[in-house]
Amino acid sequence: MDITLITGFLGAGKTTFLNRFIREYADGAELGVIVNDLSELEVDGELIRGGHKVSEEKGTLISLFNGSISSGRSTDFSEALRTMRGRGIGRLMIETSGGSHPAKVLEAIRATPGANLGAVVTLVDSRMILHDYDEGRTLIEAVLEGDRPTENLLADQVGAASVVVMTKIDLVPENSLRTIFRGMMALNPEAVFVACAYGKMDWKILSQAGPPAADLPVKAPRDLPEIVSRVVRDPRPLHPARFHELYRSKLGIGVYRSKGFIWFASRPDQVLLWNQAGGALGIELVAFWKVHMLEHDSRLLPEEKDHLRRLLAGQYPVFGDRNCELTLIGLEQDVRIFEAELLKCFCTPGEISTWRNGGTFADPWPSKLARL
Repeated sequence: MDITLITGFLGAGKTTFLNRFIREYADGAELGVIVNDLSELEVDGELIRGGHKVSEEKGTLISLFNGSISSGRSTDFSEALRTMRGRGIGRLMIETSGGSHPAKVLEAIRATPGANLGAVVTLVDSRMILHDYDEGRTLIEAVLEGDRPTENLLADQVGAASVVVMTKIDLVPENSLRTIFRGMMALNPEAVFVACAYGKMDWKILSQAGPPAADLPVKAPRDLPEIVSRVVRDPRPLHPARFHELYRSKLGIGVYRSKGFIWFASRPDQVLLWNQAGGALGIELVAFWKVHMLEHDSRLLPEEKDHLRRLLAGQYPVFGDRNCELTLIGLEQDVRIFEAELLKCFCTPGEISTWRNGGTFADPWPSKLARL
């Protein structure tokens, strides 16, 4: 079983990268995927599953969430490796959570009979390096100081790689790329460095690079950041203007990541995928709510309407299947403060009454969204 390990800090683009690989995979060996999400809200697993090429039903997908496979879920990870090997998977892709340290993950892989470690791929958010670490300068300084847990983790992830993929280069000025690359290369001069946007790259690089050099053992974890995750679930719509203002002016630097599925009072038909990594925000249209289709789509046949009614049976009487599920990941105090502000973004009873009566809401978000 040939294994490719995909690691990298929170929001670096690992799931986008993996999804693209799965879509374009054309080798003969049976493909399997293990995906790890730190939060109890299984966003990454759901996005991988939604592509339909791998699934639990086919025995080609194992999703381990609510804990890191380098710590709390390490035993489950070792069992998942043995399971995939027993199912005859020829090519296994592993996506770690952003808070995972590669040392323990690599230890489990190397201890699995029949597991052949290939490329260790670390994704690095170029935009984050530009804006949060002064093109990499302050990251190098923090690593040299040795007492900055978050920076230590990021540096160890880069140092463990045989391939470092610099993501989101489309969001970085060209004149900054050289400095950013030079800084990351100082952390791992032996790795192959690749630039990409939207997960697009030449997949041959992974097989040609192979595993990290045998004489470059992965360091044992130093002090790791105390990264926590909190999940917010609420059937009420978000007020689009307050949600926009929250992320524009109240996002603490310790909120590393937030993601999930949401809906706005101004867009009652749209299932929106929310993504925030550092200061980068993203919102995508991924589906339409069943209850809106039932109530407003005149093209539906009677049998289709009956089917939707059965699917919606037992759902919230006002909102139907509409629901907001968001996970917040970061330092505990910052996450706790931000969560309290996020809860104020949900519509009040008066605003819900306005929404039910067809009222309008100020919506500063882009009006045109790509449907994935």
